[in-house]
Order: sequence, then C-alpha cells, then structure tokens
Amino acid sequence: MTSTKYKKVVVVFKRTKYELDLETYGSVQAYKEVARQNPEVFERTFESHERQLESREFLKSQVFPKADFVFRENFDPEGGAKYDLIVAHGGDNHFTYVAHLAGNTHLIGCNSDPDSSVGALLGFTADELKDAVQNNFAQAQVESWSLLDTEIQYPNGTKLKTVPAICELSIRNNSPDLTSRFWISYQGKKEEQKCSGLLVYTGAGSTGWISSCFPKKFPPFSKHEPFFHVYSREIRVKSRETEFSLADFRALDQVEVISEMNGGLAVDSLTERHYPFPPYAKATIRLSPEKLFVIVPLKRGEFMQDLPYEIEQKRINGTVIVQIKGRMESGPLDRITQTILDEMVGTDRKHLILDFSELRYISSLGIRMILDVKMNLQKRNKEMALVGVTSSILQVFHLLGLSNAFQFYADREEALKSFEEPSKS
Repeated sequence: MTSTKYKKVVVVFKRTKYELDLETYGSVQAYKEVARQNPEVFERTFESHERQLESREFLKSQVFPKADFVFRENFDPEGGAKYDLIVAHGGDNHFTYVAHLAGNTHLIGCNSDPDSSVGALLGFTADELKDAVQNNFAQAQVESWSLLDTEIQYPNGTKLKTVPAICELSIRNNSPDLTSRFWISYQGKKEEQKCSGLLVYTGAGSTGWISSCFPKKFPPFSKHEPFFHVYSREIRVKSRETEFSLADFRALDQVEVISEMNGGLAVDSLTERHYPFPPYAKATIRLSPEKLFVIVPLKRGEFMQDLPYEIEQKRINGTVIVQIKGRMESGPLDRITQTILDEMVGTDRKHLILDFSELRYISSLGIRMILDVKMNLQKRNKEMALVGVTSSILQVFHLLGLSNAFQFYADREEALKSFEEPSKS
C-alpha cells in the first residue's frame, strides 16, 4: 500500500494467562500450590508471561511511543472510531474480540508470543511491526475481510442481531454430551440434521481449527471471498444410504437454521459473544455489507522464486525425500501439496520423507496441507515421516493437537531405517 503514517494509534493488550490465574488464586504461592501436580505447565505459563511483558514494553518504547495503551476490558466499545489504527496485541482469540470493536478503523494483529502461539490471523510480530512502522507501511497492504451478520428470532417474536462474525459461528447443544438438532434451509432446500454442531465460517475461519474437520469437500479460501461455508460436524445418520445436501456446502445467499434443542450460538469462539438458541428459535445468517480492514504484510509473488519457501526433491530407491526450506505461511501453499503428490506417483514410490530441518516457520494452514498429503498417501497404502522438526515448529503441531498424527524422526537416516523394519514392510 502507499506509504502511510497513522497519527492516532491505540494498542489493545490482553492480560496473560499468568496474570489472570494470579488474580484467581490470589498469590504466587497459592498458584504454585494448585499447579504442584504439573509444575512444568506453570513454568511454561510464566515464561510465556515474561515474553509477552517484553513484547508490550517493546511496542511502547520502540514502535508506538505516542500511542494509547489499554487492556481490552478498559477499551471503550465506541472508542474505535477515535483512532486511525488499532493494534490487537495477543493471540487469535484476542484479535477477534478487538475486531468486533474496530468498526471501519484499520486493524493490525500483533502476536504477543510467537514462541508459543500460531496466530493464524496475526500479520506481525512486534519486531516485524517495528520495521513496518519505520517504513511507513510501504511493504504492507490493507485487506478487506468478509463478515457474517446473524439475526436470531426467538419464539416470543423478539429479534436480536449478534455482533458480526470475523471467523465463524458455532451452533450446538448447550450440553456437549447431547446431539445438536436443527432444521437448516438454503435456496429452497430444507433438511433436518443431527450432529455434534453446525459450523458457519468465513475465509478467516477456514485457516484455523476448522482445518481438522473431516471429511471436507472444500480447501481453505481467502478472507475476502464473497461467500461463506457451512459444515455439520460428525453428522448422525441412521443408514449408509442417507445423504445430506446441506451438510458441507458453499453459501452465496442467506442460510436459515431453526433450533430443536436447548442450544447456543457462539460468535468467533468468544464467551462474551454467546447467544441463547432455544427450541424454535431461528437464526438467519448472511454476508455482511460491512468489511473488516486488516493491515498485513505484502503477499509474496506467484512465481516459485518469489515464494517464502523453497522445495528440493530427491529419491532413494522407493523413498521420495522432499525438503522444504523457509516459511510455510503465505503464497500458494497448494503448490507444495501438488509437488509432493506428483513426486509420489508410481507404485515403486512407497515412502515419503519430509525434511523440515531448514524450515523456519509453519502456519496452521501449512500443517493442514501436510495433513492432506498424509491422508492422500494413506489411501494408497504409502507411508510418510517428518524429520528435522525443530522444537518451535513441533510446538505448532502440539497447539493444533496433531503431534500424534505424524511420525517424527531425528534425521533422514533414522526415517529410512524405520521404513526398512519388518513391521513396516
């Protein structure tokens, strides 16, 4: 975007988990006593707390010395319009909370602890934000993200409009042990569904935990696309012949959901944005005419040499080795998937090794792409192993709950040896 100086800036902080826990338990001693059965979790929480404090002070002294700084509980819900720029300093959940208050003001997501947070919606770290400000955002762009509007009509005739959803709407039974039941309508089609919950999501939501829902017909899509997706999680069927036309679809028009349960509608997974959805309540969901304006780093080019990652391939007998270097966070990541699957064509290619020893960063979307590769290979009875995974990248797998979905080895030799074991034959 054209070089820009923002004159009135506010940075909205979120209290760290350590700060919130300390308020709950009253003292460090009491906190440690509660955590005595799992002291490593306490230490990890405290270490993250210290890194986030350092990041806060860095923003104050090095990036925005003239800005206003406020914790989110003290941020005026009507105050966003007073600023040219709002910076949400925290994680994805905090970003969506602040985004609900941003209105038309430009918004930046700054990851407060990149060492322990994936931050799929966050464009910058504190260091990267300093560089962007010093260059007057010449190497950044403003994206217009699609939002979802929802109106709930209750049985007594009362109507309620929720806050716009940036990522997703989750509709489900208030009791997680009970099936979610509802009628869903779209473009003249109407069907009753029983499932573990209905997920309605934008392109911003398609890069998060929605990626772990299987099976899915649609890959992730851009945050600005003029449509949204609807997905019924773990849909119940009485027979294998039952087919649902509205269980996984792309919506270009409004969608209606009528509750048959004591349920709730949550916006962007925020406890502050949870709405009752009792029997016979109707939710009407459509794209909002409004947009969310988010500043992000400039996208990389479409050519391989301009991408933030490099791919190298080699073959040892029946094993294909693919090394991915750089950062798997932007650009057309599907090229990685296609490159790998093209290399695995042929019955003589039985094993795949992905070498991450020179991979500096991977986003949740990047891991989804790797998971798609594994599932594709499993269908063809082919095996995959990951080698050279650094501790910081392994942490991303842990955060997504996918560390047990892959086989990790120290190096290529160890992985090759595992393929040669009798149990692997």
